[in-house]
Amino acid sequence: MTAEAAQAPPSFNPVHYTRRASRAFNRGRTPFRDAFVDVYTAVLALGTIGALAAGLILALREQVEQAWNVGSGRTLVAPPPFSLPDGTAAAVLVFAALAAVMVVARKLGPVAVSGPEGYWWLSLPLDRRPMVAGRLILRLLLVWAGASLLYLPFGFVLDLETSVSGQLLAAGTFGVAAVCAVLFAALRQAGPVPRAAVVRRRGMLPGLLVLALLALVTVRVAAGSWALALTVLSVAGALGLVVFARLDRIPGRELVRGGAVSGHAGAAVYLMDLNEMGRALSAEPDGVASPRAARWYARGGRTPFGALLRADTAAFLRTRGLWVRPVVVLVLCVFLLLTGGAQPPLVQLGMIAVAVFAAVPALGAVARRTAIMPGLDLLLPLPVSVVRLSRMALPAAVLALWTAVLCVVLVLLGAGDPSLIALGALAGVGFGASAVRGAYRVEPDWTAPPIDTPFGPMPSAQAGSMMRGLDTTLMALVPLLLGLFLGYVPGVLLLAQAGFSAVCVLVVIYANAR
Repeated sequence: MTAEAAQAPPSFNPVHYTRRASRAFNRGRTPFRDAFVDVYTAVLALGTIGALAAGLILALREQVEQAWNVGSGRTLVAPPPFSLPDGTAAAVLVFAALAAVMVVARKLGPVAVSGPEGYWWLSLPLDRRPMVAGRLILRLLLVWAGASLLYLPFGFVLDLETSVSGQLLAAGTFGVAAVCAVLFAALRQAGPVPRAAVVRRRGMLPGLLVLALLALVTVRVAAGSWALALTVLSVAGALGLVVFARLDRIPGRELVRGGAVSGHAGAAVYLMDLNEMGRALSAEPDGVASPRAARWYARGGRTPFGALLRADTAAFLRTRGLWVRPVVVLVLCVFLLLTGGAQPPLVQLGMIAVAVFAAVPALGAVARRTAIMPGLDLLLPLPVSVVRLSRMALPAAVLALWTAVLCVVLVLLGAGDPSLIALGALAGVGFGASAVRGAYRVEPDWTAPPIDTPFGPMPSAQAGSMMRGLDTTLMALVPLLLGLFLGYVPGVLLLAQAGFSAVCVLVVIYANAR
């Protein structure tokens, strides 16, 4: 035996040791009865969800087929005069889903460690790959399983001509493509961290281009092409080899950051807190430094309300990425309306409603931050209703502009007369109030008895808390959808839209400030 071999430290993996010790500790303290009840409840809930989902899919499949074969020829937005390839709308949806997976995975950190692990393990002179590889593989398997299961309902409903085997093959391929999206996020995590936002966006372009190709391939796989499915699998394997070769290059601060964001998001999901989920996914440092904005903010205001409005405006305009989701949702909605073919008006109205519900919460980012400590609003020399009005000013103005632009595009595409633009602007005011109402969701009373459901006990107060903000959004959306369906705006409908938006504003201003 050489001297070097005698002095070498023994092979020791703290991750495996800690996890084995944790499993042994929990196994000794968990009775078999409790474990059996938990497994039985989980299996029963999954079986109930599967049965309900299968029945809903079959029902929707028949309804969509009937709606597609109505033959009336009336559409809200007519298809473009030039022909588009089959499956264009499905490919756009798949690409949007893959891009969302990559963005969320980059925020959560595909490769991450928890706080105690980062404190104790990363400081040891050991190879980091065994510490993080197991968790990364587990996350990739969960992403594949979740993406495959989520693809099946949309595939069976939207693609009415594909066989069951083709749908299953497309679902598995979509899961592999989602794994590729996560691996692209991990590849960016292993590279240098750019400081400029423009450089960060440019770093996403190669991954987005590959994901666009994978989206096209996924749609074609539904026809039963095993060669394309194997191609996607080979791309995932190549990306996996590249990522696992670079796991030791990921900085320790990036591993700890990803673990902190993942833990924050996991706790928000467990507590069913949508606002906390938004805060977790926007955990990166925000704000754009600007000397001009600093000088404008330093001028102050003549009244307390003017100073507060100036502060809220500065915070709103300096929040990074505030416009990304509304602009992307607007472009995606218009693109789907154009590429979806001669869809029935109700289907197109459903797309517009989904776009509104997706864009509205993004504009409540500043209000969600101030809602963390509502006691600070009480320290201001203003009533709580006036403070809420200040928080609502910028979201209402921006969403009024956003909805007006959407209506302008729809009018240009032949959806109706220009009076729809005024209707959309009034609806945007109600949407802005809904964004602030959703940001100030009350904390549910967890001491209240839960409600028994087929999926297990559910907290009775959480449902009302989660609907806060969605209710007023729906209230302001109904007149807008009615006007789009009619193609013109009667005077009564315009007054109704103004009244509904005013009610949304008053509900936010005079709501309980708990």
